Amino acid sequence: MKTIVLGGGLAGLMVASELRDETIVLEKQKAVGGLCRSFEHDGIQCDIGPHILFSKNKEALDRLLRCTGTDQIKRSNQILHHGKRVKYPFENDLAALPEDEREYCLQEFLNNPYAGYRADTMLQFFLKTFGEGITRLYLQPYNEKIWKYDPSFMDTQMVDRIPKPPAEDIIKSARGEKTEGYVHQLFFNYPKNGGIQSVVEGCLNGTEGRVQVQTGVEVIGVHGKQGAWEIETSAGLVRGERLINAMPVHEFGKCLTLPDAVRTALDALMYNSIHVIALSVRKENMGDNFAYFIADKDVIFHRISKMDFLGPAYRRVDGGSTILCEITFRPGSWLAGFSQDAIVERVVSDLGKIGIAEKQDVISTSLWTEKYAYVVYDLDHAANKKLVSDHLSGLGIGSCGRFAEFEYYNMDRVTENAMALARKYNTGA
Repeated sequence: MKTIVLGGGLAGLMVASELRDETIVLEKQKAVGGLCRSFEHDGIQCDIGPHILFSKNKEALDRLLRCTGTDQIKRSNQILHHGKRVKYPFENDLAALPEDEREYCLQEFLNNPYAGYRADTMLQFFLKTFGEGITRLYLQPYNEKIWKYDPSFMDTQMVDRIPKPPAEDIIKSARGEKTEGYVHQLFFNYPKNGGIQSVVEGCLNGTEGRVQVQTGVEVIGVHGKQGAWEIETSAGLVRGERLINAMPVHEFGKCLTLPDAVRTALDALMYNSIHVIALSVRKENMGDNFAYFIADKDVIFHRISKMDFLGPAYRRVDGGSTILCEITFRPGSWLAGFSQDAIVERVVSDLGKIGIAEKQDVISTSLWTEKYAYVVYDLDHAANKKLVSDHLSGLGIGSCGRFAEFEYYNMDRVTENAMALARKYNTGA
């Protein structure tokens, strides 16, 4: 039996590697990887927003680590809050805040009027779980910045997994007794060489003769033909008995004839795009940290990362550093209309404004834009997503991947789902 997989990102390649039967993967781009691609900037491999490898699911993590050689690294992230450096996560380093803000966060957490209410939106969840101080100073502005959407119009799917911090931890934090928080992320793995793309490319190790990958092939039409599938592509027809979609469902939907209600639901699924700006700098002020999160609205990027932190292969030979800056934007928004030159100019200016790198120390820059980056969990997401996924499932089409399933899945969850889907197909379930 032949399976056709549409999309050669992590999901498509991982599910193909786990299937027992003959499989063909069709990828529109010239290189595989999807969101897990890496690009070269001044000889350094940079990701489309730095990815890290960690998981509570040992099977999924082990599968990812088998793809390439990695180093284990201890997390060291900070938050830049109006010029103050606060250890990540915010609630675990309240002592770094000015006294009035520290007391605001502590007292509103300990005497929280929202604690007994049900939380139906992201903003309600933050207020209920962390209190007004932590919410207003950091969580609300940061999430507004990254999602480009008001959290009072987002549901709780992204955040309801976050545990409520114990009162004693918040008290210790305000006293200067730092606690770690999110300990399952305290250590992570990262490829020794090649950026995160080396993981994706390693997915197919040992599948020679069973998995065929065709790149530079655009899917034009998808047709069910007498219990099989016929895929119309820019390179001709491809036929198979089973079909798995691992490409963005918005793009996949263009290739199908859908009922009006399903088409409306699909068009209503919201997402953000991203600009990733890589900069080579002679010197910077990030210290021995990997990433900084910035909620300040007058700074254009929400996160900056230092590639040097990831190991020798990501360090410049001239002693300088490589910084990645990430900017999300909603398609059709005012920010989407900025030119690449304007984006880079603003990034360079803002790095100087927050004291990370001065303009005269910037050696070179490059910009990568990715259309599908973040799934936005607006209040209608669950209903719209269910209508679309139920329809595709009813057609006998499998779905795997962040934008195929339209869920904000990290690499470990994508791998977990790919392995589960392959097991289902392998057993004929």
